[in-house]
Amino acid sequence: MVRGLYIAGTGMLLQRRMMETITHNITNADTTGYKKEHLVSHTFDEEMLRRTNDPHVLGQTRVSVNPWLPGPSGPSGLTWTINNMPRVGALHFGTQVDQLYVDFEQGALEGTERSTDLALMGDAFFVVQTQDGERYTRCGAFYIDEMGYLTDGEGHFLLGENGPVYVGGLNFTVNDLGDVFIDGEYTNRIRVVSFADNGELRKQGSNLYYSLEPPQAGAGPYRIAQGFLEASNIDIGREMVDMLTVYRTYETNQRMVTMIDEVVGKAVNEIGRLR
Repeated sequence: MVRGLYIAGTGMLLQRRMMETITHNITNADTTGYKKEHLVSHTFDEEMLRRTNDPHVLGQTRVSVNPWLPGPSGPSGLTWTINNMPRVGALHFGTQVDQLYVDFEQGALEGTERSTDLALMGDAFFVVQTQDGERYTRCGAFYIDEMGYLTDGEGHFLLGENGPVYVGGLNFTVNDLGDVFIDGEYTNRIRVVSFADNGELRKQGSNLYYSLEPPQAGAGPYRIAQGFLEASNIDIGREMVDMLTVYRTYETNQRMVTMIDEVVGKAVNEIGRLR
């Protein structure tokens, strides 16, 4: 019964983490290029007792004592027999968080008519130069600094194949492949990278990612649209439904904790009372 307190308690902790994730998603629904986060956890049936004859527990040794069978005897005269019998697996203490998964599904494009806004379509990322090295982003809201280079909102240079992308002023164009033209003259190509597994990317903040593995030699199929921005892939309606579901689940676990606490209290104070 006390184990039930752990199960319900871990359920409450999990639902709290899920509520934090949902709240973070809703807060960033209007953030350019933001990607939805999912909290991955063990399902309920995985945390129940493992079934009998589970391959993970087969073959484990069980020692039993039988005083009636003849055979080698120990000091007490009892016969010890060893057999391999299947048994029920270990009981877990409720649910737990596995990982925070980022959904890189393409967001909708929104027209802005600003030449410095670039929307990236396809499984690829812009590259910016930060103090910690190269970082990757889907946010194409760039600005022109005092030196004429394209930077993000934090002042990080947008990188091209020939270094930081210089545009000078607003009189520049970018084609589908990221080629930059100033007054019709080619100057640079915006660097775009892809990864074999986007699961290796980690959020750093300010809409930036860093990777545990280097990008692929060549970027996957992509297109760049000038004068557009990629919206977040958050569905507010879905997030609100998930929030209500998490709230109800948390409430249920809370009630279970209260019920178990009352039963344990009754067992200690009334049933177990010595008369």
